[in-house]
Amino acid sequence: MFFTFVIAQAFLSMLCVMKSGIFFFFSAWIVVMGLFALFFVPETKGVSIDDIKDSVWKRHWYWKRFMHQNDEHDR
Repeated sequence: MFFTFVIAQAFLSMLCVMKSGIFFFFSAWIVVMGLFALFFVPETKGVSIDDIKDSVWKRHWYWKRFMHQNDEHDR
C-alpha cells in the first residue's frame, strides 16, 4: 500500500512533466513485471501444496540453486 501511495502522489507531477511519455513509462514497467513472472514464477497448476517444493522449486532453472538437495526438513 505504501508504493500505491507513492505512485498516486507522483502521478500528477509525472504527467505534467512527461505528458504522453507517462504511458510508455508505466507500460515499460508492465513489460518488466510480465517478463519477471514469465521467467521466475514457476507454473503450479495441478501440483498439490505438499509437492510444490520438490516438483516445482527444485526443478526451476533459477530457484534450484537456492534449494538444498538434502534438507533435514523434508524428512
